[in-house]
Amino acid sequence: MSNKKSNSNNLYYTKKLISELVSGDIILHPVFRSDGLMLINKNKALSTSLISMMKKHAPTTALVLVTSSKETLQSFEENHISNTDEFTQDYKLITTNLDNYNNTPAELFQSVQQEIKNDISIDRGQNYQASYGNNFFTDLLSNYPLWVKLDSKLESEQLKERARLVKLELLEAMNTNKTFVQLFNRIKEYDDVLLIHSINTMCLSLMIGLALELSNSELFDLTIAALFSNVGFIETEKADFLSFLKSHEHIHTELKKHLESFSEMTVNFPELRKKSIVYGILDHHEYFNGKGYPNGKKGNEISLFGRILFIAHNYDELVGGYNYTIGLHPLDALRVIYENVDNRYDQNILNIFMYRTTYFKLGEPISLPNIQNGVIIGFDDFVHSPHLPKIKLESGKVINLASN
Repeated sequence: MSNKKSNSNNLYYTKKLISELVSGDIILHPVFRSDGLMLINKNKALSTSLISMMKKHAPTTALVLVTSSKETLQSFEENHISNTDEFTQDYKLITTNLDNYNNTPAELFQSVQQEIKNDISIDRGQNYQASYGNNFFTDLLSNYPLWVKLDSKLESEQLKERARLVKLELLEAMNTNKTFVQLFNRIKEYDDVLLIHSINTMCLSLMIGLALELSNSELFDLTIAALFSNVGFIETEKADFLSFLKSHEHIHTELKKHLESFSEMTVNFPELRKKSIVYGILDHHEYFNGKGYPNGKKGNEISLFGRILFIAHNYDELVGGYNYTIGLHPLDALRVIYENVDNRYDQNILNIFMYRTTYFKLGEPISLPNIQNGVIIGFDDFVHSPHLPKIKLESGKVINLASN
């Protein structure tokens, strides 16, 4: 539907500074973290903990668009306010400001969605239409900063091209494969936290897999394993799942139950029975030190996909705070994982990821926990501490993470 002028003075939404948000406000657009992954989906009622997490990823002076209640949200939707010129202009304003903090050029988002749809229609003629999908998956990812600029996180041109091809293959499969569409829709309908965590884990796993030089077919299987790594939770009673999220410690019985539910699902969904996918999902709670679960596997006993998924899964938990904790800033979470004090993660995978992506490279922009941006200008010891660069802030001040 094309934009139109609103005939009502009441647009059923307001612009608020993040510092002005209160519990119960309903956000009308996705909010992304400073690492380019989603923090909050649109139409989400904000809690005190969610507002606190937003303040870790964006300046408190940044604007967001909210309604004050479910009733107001219903009026907003019934009156098609999202199609008005006023809302479109306000949305562009606030997303441009937030994208600038996340070091994501706003123009990327203006063309990427149409580019994706054009690319997955190649060689299928003008009348190509997805057999099962409703394009929700494509539309969602077309606004994901990390997904959109994933190519820029990779060093070589060859990896950039391979990333593009695997992304297109995944988008097509998620619009045409009945099993994948059905399971994804069930995740979406089950719980928003599970949906966001699944997408974030998938994006991170794809980046790690590319750095490890997995083949294209392996990369596709890895993204499927990551996307559905927690699909077993949809068979859990919602109240039990919410209790699991609120627990400050992992409840082993609930984790075991979701893995058992996944195993049962593979009987009806042969696309998930591929060995690498099955073992990746079943192993993604195992620790490299042998103290994980469900089987206490150690080192290379854990499947490669399992070791990759655990890193991506755990990083997103640390930043997103999905167990009702405040959550860490991405830099702090990367430091926890890379320093790997208790040997939970495969250090070889972490090293390759650090060395072969552009996350910590000279000249790259970087966001800091104190809501400042800077540029990497050097390292004390890149070989042993690639996650602790020297940074020149926008103010001109230079800080050294290795000593601060």
